[in-house]
Amino acid sequence: MSSSRKTGSFVRYPVPVVSGARYDWTKTRKPERPWLIDYDKTLVMKLFLASKAEGGKKCKVRRNFEQTLDVIKRLDVITCGVPKVVYLVGWQFNGHDSKYPDWSGVNNYLKRKQDKTALDSLRWLIREGRKYNTTVSLHLNMLDAYADSPLWDEYFDLDIIAKDKKGNPLKAEIWGGQQSYAISYKREWETGLAARRIDGLLSMIPELKEGHTIHIDAFQTWMYRRRNENTLSPLLGYTIEQETEAQRRIFRYFRNLGIDVTSEYFTGLRQDWFIGLQPMAYHWEVPDSFSFLPRLMCSTPMKGEPEVSTDPKGLSGLQEQFCLKAAPWLWSNYLRHDDERRKPSPEDWIRIKQLDCCCVPLLWRKEKSLIAFSRLNFDHTWILPSDWKTVKRVRLQVIAPDGSSVHAAGSAKVIDGKLRLNLKPCKVLLVTDAG
Repeated sequence: MSSSRKTGSFVRYPVPVVSGARYDWTKTRKPERPWLIDYDKTLVMKLFLASKAEGGKKCKVRRNFEQTLDVIKRLDVITCGVPKVVYLVGWQFNGHDSKYPDWSGVNNYLKRKQDKTALDSLRWLIREGRKYNTTVSLHLNMLDAYADSPLWDEYFDLDIIAKDKKGNPLKAEIWGGQQSYAISYKREWETGLAARRIDGLLSMIPELKEGHTIHIDAFQTWMYRRRNENTLSPLLGYTIEQETEAQRRIFRYFRNLGIDVTSEYFTGLRQDWFIGLQPMAYHWEVPDSFSFLPRLMCSTPMKGEPEVSTDPKGLSGLQEQFCLKAAPWLWSNYLRHDDERRKPSPEDWIRIKQLDCCCVPLLWRKEKSLIAFSRLNFDHTWILPSDWKTVKRVRLQVIAPDGSSVHAAGSAKVIDGKLRLNLKPCKVLLVTDAG
C-alpha cells in the first residue's frame, strides 16, 4: 500500500506506508512475522561469479551462469540434498560492487551462448537451481554508490548521496579500485526511490519472489570511516536513528512483497541488530552470552564461497566442512527447531561426533540416512538413533569429494542398534536403510 500524498517536491515514486518502529523480539522470542524459509534447517552460501576490473570498466569472470549450475549440482551431491540458498555475487553490470545503486543491468560476461540476453541466462539459472534443492538468489547492496552508475546524477541531485554541509559528496571506502559514496537510507526511502529500486528488481526477475529471500551486503548504518558520527549525511542532518528507521522499513517492505532479507552481519556498525526482522547473517559476530532460538537468529556454518573460488573443480575442503560442521548443526536444529528445550544432550553429541569423525543423521531426507566421515582411519561402533531400531542392514555408498558421483560400497549389519564402520581417511560414507 502506498501514500499518494507527496511529502515534498523531491518525491519521485510512491512512498510505501511501512512502519519504521523497533521490534521487541524479547516479548515472544519469535520473529515479527514467520520467516519464509527455515534458515536454521538450510545451508546458506554465496557464490562469487565476477569482479570488476580496471576501475569498473571491465570484468574478471570466475564462472559464468552455466558453470555456476555445475557447481550447484555438485554441491547438492556433497550436501546430500539438504535445502540450500545460494546468493550470486557479481551478477550485475561488470561484476561485484559495480555501478551501485543501479540494479537494472545483468552482467553480459556471464551470459550463456544460447540465450538472447544475460537476463535470460540469470532467470534460467534460478529456475534450474530448484532441481537441485537450491534457491538461487542475489547479493545486493543498498549503502554504496559509484559516480559511473546510471543513477548517479539523479541520486546526487536529490541529495540521496551523503554530503557534507557544503554539498560535497562524502567519500566512503574504495572497493574494487573505485571510490564509493554512501547513500542516506532515509532520503532514498522518502523520495520513493528505495521502493522503486526494489520494485524494479522484482519486476525484472520475478523468479526472486518465488525464492522468498535476498541478501543485502554491508547493510550497516554507519560508514566505516565515520563510525562515530550521529549522521550519515551532515547536509541532511538525519540522525542515525532516523536512518535505522528507514532500514527497518526496507526489511518490512521486502517482507510485504514475500521476501526475507538476510545480510552480512547482525551487529557490525549498526544501532539496531534487527533481531526478528533479519533471519540470518553470513558472519556470526554475536557474543556467546546471547542465547537465541536458531529459528529466530542464525548464521550459516558452511560458507562455500572460499572453497569454490579456490578450487571450483575439486571443491576441496567442502566435504569435511559439511560433515564436521554443517551436518551436526543441521541435525541439532532439526531437533530443537520448534522447542529450545529439545537441545541435544551431551550423550547425543557423543553418539554422532567424536574428535575429527562423525556419524550424523540426515533428518531432511525421506529415507533413514546417516553420513559418516573421519579425517584419519577410524574403526568404531556407533549407537544408532532410536528410530533405527528395526533396521537390520544398511547400504553404504561413497560420495566423491567433488560431488561428481556416488557409488556403491557394499553393506553392513546392524546388531542391537549398533553399527560398526571402518572409516578411511577423508572418505565420506552415505549410510541408508537397506530394507
